[in-house]
Amino acid sequence: MSSPRTRLTAACFLLAGVIPLLGSPPLPHQQGYSANPISRMARVVNPDLAELEQRITALNSRVRGMAPYSPKPVKQEFGWRSIETDPNQKPQLTLDLGETYPLGDIYLIPALPPFGETQRLFPQRLTVEVARLADFSDSKLIYTTAEDKTESDGGFPLRIPTRELDARFVRLTVDQGHRRGDQAVAMISEMMVLSGGQPVSMTAKAQATGSMDSPSQWSPEYAIDGQSPLGIWQSGRWNRSRGQLLELVDAEDVVTWQFDLGESAALDRATIFPYELPEVGGTSSLPSTLQVAVSDTPHPDEASFTACSGGETFSPCTVPLRGKTGRYVTIRGSGPFSIGKHHLVGISEFEIWSLGRNLAANFIPVLKVNEKLIAASEELTDGRGNGLEIMPVGDWLLDIDQRHKIEEQLALLTPVWNSKVAESEINVTWGASVAIGLTFLIPVAIFERRRLVSRKHIDQLRRRIASDLHDDIGSNLGSISLIARSAKRDLSRAHDPDALAEDLNEMETIARESSLAMRDIVWLLERNQDSIGDFVERMRNTADRLLRDMKFEMTCKSNRTALKLTLESKRHLFLFYKEALHNILKHSKASNVRVNIYDYRDSLIMEVEDDGIGLPLDEAGKAAAVRKLTARAAVLDGRFNVDSAPGKGTRLRLEVKRANLLANKAAA
Repeated sequence: MSSPRTRLTAACFLLAGVIPLLGSPPLPHQQGYSANPISRMARVVNPDLAELEQRITALNSRVRGMAPYSPKPVKQEFGWRSIETDPNQKPQLTLDLGETYPLGDIYLIPALPPFGETQRLFPQRLTVEVARLADFSDSKLIYTTAEDKTESDGGFPLRIPTRELDARFVRLTVDQGHRRGDQAVAMISEMMVLSGGQPVSMTAKAQATGSMDSPSQWSPEYAIDGQSPLGIWQSGRWNRSRGQLLELVDAEDVVTWQFDLGESAALDRATIFPYELPEVGGTSSLPSTLQVAVSDTPHPDEASFTACSGGETFSPCTVPLRGKTGRYVTIRGSGPFSIGKHHLVGISEFEIWSLGRNLAANFIPVLKVNEKLIAASEELTDGRGNGLEIMPVGDWLLDIDQRHKIEEQLALLTPVWNSKVAESEINVTWGASVAIGLTFLIPVAIFERRRLVSRKHIDQLRRRIASDLHDDIGSNLGSISLIARSAKRDLSRAHDPDALAEDLNEMETIARESSLAMRDIVWLLERNQDSIGDFVERMRNTADRLLRDMKFEMTCKSNRTALKLTLESKRHLFLFYKEALHNILKHSKASNVRVNIYDYRDSLIMEVEDDGIGLPLDEAGKAAAVRKLTARAAVLDGRFNVDSAPGKGTRLRLEVKRANLLANKAAA
């Protein structure tokens, strides 16, 4: 039962929750805030507030349609990691684009923080140069970190405009990394170089100095493979197209998709987008191994296949083709995503690029599983996947950059809006708060006073009953026991007193047991002995009293012995325990008894074991003499198990949720 202070505090919290609803409007981008009369009045007297809200609403409206920013884990091929061991030799990552391009923007995408780190370890200071010649003798500086600044480690890509310079080579220099002892490390997930909106870096070749490589994780080529924590380049516009998900019969099955382009073409790259599975924890079902071949016939040479790592990734798998020519593009996948006996292969979209055109757009491939023809879905090439529209890479990166700038503006404007709202509405809100406060608190105060008086009366009555039971009934039964003992001593001197002595003996026994039972009732009513620890101590005393002729052992391994039991749960637990001991005395013929009390998850367990002859069986072959125990367990909403066999002893186990036992449910 909650205390008066707790209930009064709850009422105050309720009041605190109601008052803001009356005096504070929702955020400005939420519809219907002007329905609050206090809000309407504040905006009438403060036009600046209304203008600020219109601006924030417009910015939020723009963000909702933009590409989402939700970094996801990358399982492999994280990117490029640099290490500086000599201050005079700065780590460098150099890209050879294969030919000279008029460069657009360059994006540096941060990697996720490594395990055990909170920072992404994006370079703190860096320089980017472009050149036509491999020795960079004609290099042009397009970006360097300002002297008084360091780069942000927040996770959004760093956009670097190139002013449409013609170049074939791009070089990133890490001028300052993150100190780790006498070394400095830095990481990037992806270096995306665009030309005409196309990612020409995906078909480039990468090399680096000061590189700290790790197989399948960190390498220069992993910085240009299109895989990053930003995932699939898609917009925020929803649709119903998800791609195609196949369930294979066997994990060794091989799936093949083949595109007939109609004529031979020089191809730049092929991109396979993963099919996400939010239903199974948000993973994806891309085959673990993907191979792409370009050929002039439908039957490509095995040596012509180029491999790409797939698996449970959220990023597209891009295979650089670097000008390979052919009419047929064959994509082969093996190693499905398996859940038990279900083997899944899913693709959300295919793209095959040549000179800035996606030749696979709206083209339905030939789909085979182990040479068996399967109907392919038109959703594989419709420009949408996983319920979102797939964007050109350049537009996608620009969208994320614009989202970053808008979110920065909102981060600055929202506190100003909060301040203006509070300033404009505080007086009206305060008046409403006082009125509503009086309306709520006066009835609560009256109710709490009445409840306190009632509870005080109940406590006094409880103590009086306990005192009466102890002083009157206990005293009387104790007197009966003394008289019976005295009479037995007198009769022992008489001739043939056996019959009367036996009666008096029984009287003494009954009186003694009645007295002890009254003490148990007094203990049950005692408020100062309601903890689990007090209960365990009473169990020990009761066992010492009842099992005088047996070896008894009690173990309590609960770490919640200070928690208080309710009166009802205390009573039923104790009566369950006494009934279990009486069963041992009546039926078991045991020599040893063991009682265990311990915690198991959110439950309290009581186990009573003996090494006797077992409980008697009824006509159905089940253990008898447990009806009362079963009833007690049912009242406590607990689970009661009996393990008894003739000649092998008995084990009684009661499991009860602590929430059903404790006075303070929150402590359970």
